[in-house]
Amino acid sequence: MQSQVLLSLVVPFYNAADYFAQLLASVETQLTDAVQVVLVCDGATDNSLELAQQHIATSAKPGRYLLLEQPNSGVSVARNLGIAHSTGGYIGFLDADDVILPGYMAQLLHVIAQHQPDLIEIGYKRFSDISALPSARPHYMRHKAGKHKVSGVATAVFQANRWFPWLRIYRKAIAPDFNFPSGIAFCEDVMAVPTLYQQAFQLFHLRLPLYGYREHRSSASFNVKPEQQQQLQQFFTGLQQGTFYPAIPARWRNILLLNLAYLFYSLQLNNPAVKALPVAFEQQFRTLLKQLWLTPGFSLRKKLTLAFASHFFHKHRLRQS
Repeated sequence: MQSQVLLSLVVPFYNAADYFAQLLASVETQLTDAVQVVLVCDGATDNSLELAQQHIATSAKPGRYLLLEQPNSGVSVARNLGIAHSTGGYIGFLDADDVILPGYMAQLLHVIAQHQPDLIEIGYKRFSDISALPSARPHYMRHKAGKHKVSGVATAVFQANRWFPWLRIYRKAIAPDFNFPSGIAFCEDVMAVPTLYQQAFQLFHLRLPLYGYREHRSSASFNVKPEQQQQLQQFFTGLQQGTFYPAIPARWRNILLLNLAYLFYSLQLNNPAVKALPVAFEQQFRTLLKQLWLTPGFSLRKKLTLAFASHFFHKHRLRQS
């Protein structure tokens, strides 16, 4: 009799050969019959697909893997395909250039079996050289482990502004139609993940570093294309007007808007190729900041940075030119 799948892990990959084997090895060492791993090849042109095929062929549990292929359509479409083929009661996400840390699967399965929360949040470590990962500092969403009512902690989640899909696992029943926006490859997480906090009642915070997040210059945050910048501006305007997340509480929406405004300027520091913001768009920011200056849950440091952002970032661009 086949064991029930409790947890499905969706892993989109595209030209990830440099790091993919490390992720697959970290998964293999923890794999149990209660976990399904859905690998989605997003039209890779390197040997990533061959790595996945070879890994499954030599796995001790090949039946725990599902390998899907699609023409290159972006990470959002790949994740959505993985979600559609997931059979677990809970769904999580892994990135092909990261690793899972010891205890990841065992801890998640224990929480699922014992508590059945709507969301599970985990701790993580950042790294660039995997040899330094054991000594890397852990990061957590909150100080108190265990059960929390979402209504009591969601403001802090929005304040933290960490929307990485791999940072939480969700119970499929609370959001059976959950998807990432098609055609979006940058900040697709902020356009999707907050929905889970709208639908959830209870979450469980695992205050353990269970995920290793690799930082490198080829990541999306360092390579923002003009069309991605425009998509983000459209999302910002839609969020402000209420066409995105129409039912989200006003406090959550305001914190999201302020964090997005801060992100726009930060991108110009990290990406010299990113176009300067339109004057009218900067005026939107200034008006927004005046309206939301007293918004709790958004740091004073960021508010002050935004208040003087136009002068500061324009001066920075002059130094770059």
